[in-house]
Amino acid sequence: MLDDRDRPAGGREDLEAALVLHYSRLVRIAYLALPPEGDRHGRVLAAHAIAQRTLPGRWPRRSPARVDGDSYAILRQAVVTAVLRRTWWPRSLHQPYVWGLRFFPLGGGSQELAVDAALRGLNVTARMAYVLLALEDLGADEVAALLAGTGVRGVPAALETAQRLLAEHPADVLESSEFDPCTLRTRPTDLSRRRRRIRVAAAAGGVALAVLAAVAVGVGGSGSTGAAAAADAASAAAAHTPVQVDPAAWQQSPRLDFGVWPARGDGDAASSAAVEPALDAWETRRPDVYKPGPGAADAPPLQPVHVLWSGHLDGATVVLLFDSTRLARYTQPDAPTPADPVRLDVVRADDSDPASAGAVVLRSAAAGERWLVAPWVDTVGIRDLRIPGAATTPVAVSDGVTAAVPAPPASGCASWPVLQLHTAPAVSGQTVAMTDLGGVTGTHLLYTAPPKTDPAQVPREVAAPDTYGAEFRVACGLSSLRGQDVKQVDTWVFAQQPLPASQGLASWVCVRADQWNGSGSATSEFLPPSAQAAATVTGTEADGRSCSALGQNVVAQARWRAPDGKIYLLVAGTRHVVKVAVVDGAGTVRQTVAAPEHTAAVVLTGPAVAAGSGVGVLDTGGQVRPMDPRQGQ
Repeated sequence: MLDDRDRPAGGREDLEAALVLHYSRLVRIAYLALPPEGDRHGRVLAAHAIAQRTLPGRWPRRSPARVDGDSYAILRQAVVTAVLRRTWWPRSLHQPYVWGLRFFPLGGGSQELAVDAALRGLNVTARMAYVLLALEDLGADEVAALLAGTGVRGVPAALETAQRLLAEHPADVLESSEFDPCTLRTRPTDLSRRRRRIRVAAAAGGVALAVLAAVAVGVGGSGSTGAAAAADAASAAAAHTPVQVDPAAWQQSPRLDFGVWPARGDGDAASSAAVEPALDAWETRRPDVYKPGPGAADAPPLQPVHVLWSGHLDGATVVLLFDSTRLARYTQPDAPTPADPVRLDVVRADDSDPASAGAVVLRSAAAGERWLVAPWVDTVGIRDLRIPGAATTPVAVSDGVTAAVPAPPASGCASWPVLQLHTAPAVSGQTVAMTDLGGVTGTHLLYTAPPKTDPAQVPREVAAPDTYGAEFRVACGLSSLRGQDVKQVDTWVFAQQPLPASQGLASWVCVRADQWNGSGSATSEFLPPSAQAAATVTGTEADGRSCSALGQNVVAQARWRAPDGKIYLLVAGTRHVVKVAVVDGAGTVRQTVAAPEHTAAVVLTGPAVAAGSGVGVLDTGGQVRPMDPRQGQ
């Protein structure tokens, strides 16, 4: 245990003293809890940067909200907050920075390897919970309070996971040199690329070559703006030697994402001549070439870079890079044109999983699209969502790259091709559906069956005949999601309703589109009984949580004319909707009706034909209004 944790803090001076005294401990906490993507060199520098910025440069002499209390506890909370809120990205290498050398903690034994493997399977919150329980010897309540203070979600689940891990692995293993980012061994960077790095650094900020900048405790606020810019330029220029991933890494990894993709392509893809201009394009970020996607950090690759593919494809040199949070696809056509220019597309790719990291679009050309599939994909097929009864056509794959397949149309929806990826039995043995919505990553398609078919309402893959009918009817809406960096789309059939006058069974659907940056949109749609009838959009939510795990109470409505001429207000809701209140244009409730099977059909007469609206009443007494119909009707 540390000997100075209980000393009260009288001001900034005490905090500075505590930082010096406990620096190695704070860096170790950050290093252990940081995401495991990339290599240890990047985590070492990021951990030091986090610890060094626990003292902002312009604090007041005394700030009760930040300074009163245990000095060490205040610094530790700052480290926990920086890691969990990811405030270390993308600034983590501003200070300290290293040029010419790479740092690695000393190796450990079998126990350390077992703990490291177990930590790689956890998210950042659970990793931090384990570190605080094991390394800091805190109680569960103290850890929960520390984590909750950062504003992250999922604290109870993370704490439960960490406690299970602590029961399996002794706490003293974390004191090993394997996890000590202050006792390091070194080796040089790729010396053959040093000249390029010097050139880029000089162009970016006029930075002189430094073989080694020592790792030291930095008190914020020191140094000039020019020095900070020089550090930034040196960090960007030191765009790390590409990480070499073993082709069999995915078979041992507890986490399947882009970080375990091996380098593929022409010859030795990771060291090919094409990689250098791709890295240059990412480091310099010229406006005419650099095209960041929604939510992607506008920064050079400050984490170790994986080369996922490099080679020549359909009239262009293509390089696909990954820096643990973003994918960068560099395309240099043999004969660039305004329609097919030299470009670097950078998109978010953090928090990927076996499905969302199942395939990426390498090249789009007149002949079709070429996809690069994950190493855990066994076979690939193509099918058209607009032809529900059509069979899946096999697609040839060579070294992970598919033959050219049709792309979704630029306009209209006469066809809508989707890729069918069948994963290896060791992963899941499932078939995953992906489509191209104009980005680098594919969009994962899911389907949630009606309550009577699946009471649990669990999303599943669009890979069976009973999923194709609904997808056929909502596929035309996918075009509205182009260019939004959509990670997955779930077609949720949340209710089914017998229509008045025995006119058949209608379905109510919510199409939920989740983006890589965590935001998302939702669209409610009414599907008439006829299998060939087009869906009618009844409401939209451009940015919110409707139809997600945090927004499961949903209501939708539509006006429907019966064969006898009567106009009905059809209202449907999710499982907790038990009544429907009909309100007029002023919002006054005119009648309330029961909603068996969570649906209701109310005859509208007089002014209500134009102004009547339904509100769902929950079993708790709360109310849910339909999504905004102005964009839907």
